[in-house]
Amino acid sequence: MARATAMTDPARDGGRRADAGRIGLATAAAGACLFAAFSPVSIVAYQVGWGLSLIGLLLAYASGRVRFRRTPLDLPWLLFAGAQIASVLFSTDSGHSLRRLRGEWILLFFPVFLQAIRDSRIARRALGILMISSCLACAYAFWQILAGRDLVRSRLLEPIGGLHIATGFFGHHLTYGGHVLITGTIAMALLFGAAPPRRRLLRAGVLLLQIAGIAASFARTAWAGFLAAIAAAALLRRGRGRWAALALGLFVIVGLLAVPAVRQRIQAVGDFGDDPRMRLWATSVRIWLDHPIIGSGLGTFRTQFPHYRVPGAYLSTAHPHNDILNIMVNAGIVGLAAFAFFWIRFFRWVGSVRGRLPESDPRRPLLTAGMLVAIAVLVGGLGQCFLTDEEVGTLVWFTMAATAAIAREVRDEG
Repeated sequence: MARATAMTDPARDGGRRADAGRIGLATAAAGACLFAAFSPVSIVAYQVGWGLSLIGLLLAYASGRVRFRRTPLDLPWLLFAGAQIASVLFSTDSGHSLRRLRGEWILLFFPVFLQAIRDSRIARRALGILMISSCLACAYAFWQILAGRDLVRSRLLEPIGGLHIATGFFGHHLTYGGHVLITGTIAMALLFGAAPPRRRLLRAGVLLLQIAGIAASFARTAWAGFLAAIAAAALLRRGRGRWAALALGLFVIVGLLAVPAVRQRIQAVGDFGDDPRMRLWATSVRIWLDHPIIGSGLGTFRTQFPHYRVPGAYLSTAHPHNDILNIMVNAGIVGLAAFAFFWIRFFRWVGSVRGRLPESDPRRPLLTAGMLVAIAVLVGGLGQCFLTDEEVGTLVWFTMAATAAIAREVRDEG
C-alpha cells in the first residue's frame, strides 16, 4: 500500500504544479485586463493590474510548468533599460539619478505584459476592454469642454475660444492627449480591419468618439501624432483602403479647423523660433553636447538646466518636452542607439509577421494598430515626453507588449 501511495505521489504533485501554472497564467491575464479597464481612469487601479500580472507570472514560473517565452524584442529592451541604469553610474548627480531610477519602473510594463498576454485571444479581450473604458473617458472629456469642470479634482478647466481644455480623468491635458492619441489610433486601425457591416459601424462610432476626445484635449502633439498615424495607415493600405485613410485625414483636418477654439490653439504657437519649446530643445542640446556618450544622468535635465539655460521665457522646465532629447540628455548616444534599435527591430519584425497574414485574419488589424501607435507616439513625442509620463508611458508599453504577443503567436504557428 505504501509503495502504491509513493508511486502516485509524483503524479499528484505534477497535477498540483499544472494547476498552479494554469492559475498563475489566468491571474496574469486578469491583471492585463484590469490594467486595460482602468488605464484611462485610475493610476492606482491599473498599477494593481500590473502587480496582479506580475504575481500571476511568478506563481506560474514557480510551478515549473510555464516557461519564459522569448521574442526578438527582448534584447533591444534589455539594452535600453541597461542604458538607463548605466547613466546613473556616470551621472553628474548620482544621488538625484538614483532617486529618479524609481520612475523607470514604467519600462517593466513591457516584459510583464508580454509574458502575461500569452495569445491573441487575451490581447483582443484586453484591447476591447481598453476601448470601452477609453470611450467613457472620451465622453467625459467632451462634457468637460462644454461644462468647464473637472469633477474628479473639483476644479475649473482652462477656457479657450468659448470652450475648455479637457483633461479627462488625468491631471493635465497633455497627459490626456497622449493617452487618447493611443486609444484613438487603435480605434482607427480596427476600423480599417475586415469586419461584418454592423461591427464596422460600431467601430466607426468608437473612432468618432475617440477623435472628439483627441480634439477635446487641445494637445497639439496629440493632433500631430494622430495625423502621422493616419498618413502611415494610408501607406500600409492599398486601393480603396488608402483612399479611405486619406479621406479620414482630410475629415480630421477640416473638422479641427472648423472649430474656432482649435484655430486659436494653433495660432497660439506664435513665432516658432521664439517658442518656449525651442528654448527647451536648445538647452537640451547644450547639455547633451557636454555629455554626448552616456548623457548627464537619468533625470538630470532639471538639475542641469540652470547651467545650460538658453535665455528667454519658459512655461515648464521639468523636462525637454521631447522624448528623443530627453533620452539623449539622460543616456546620451548609448541610450539613443538602444532606443532606436528597439523600434527598428519592432517595425521589421511586426511588419514581417503582419505581411504573412491574409486580410481576413482578425490579428492583422491588431498588428497594424501596434505599428500605428508606435508611429503616433514617436511623432507626438517630438513635442512632449510621453514615455516618461506614467499614464501615457505605461499604455505605450502595454500596447507594444500586446502587439509583440500576437506577433509571437503568429511566428510560433510557423
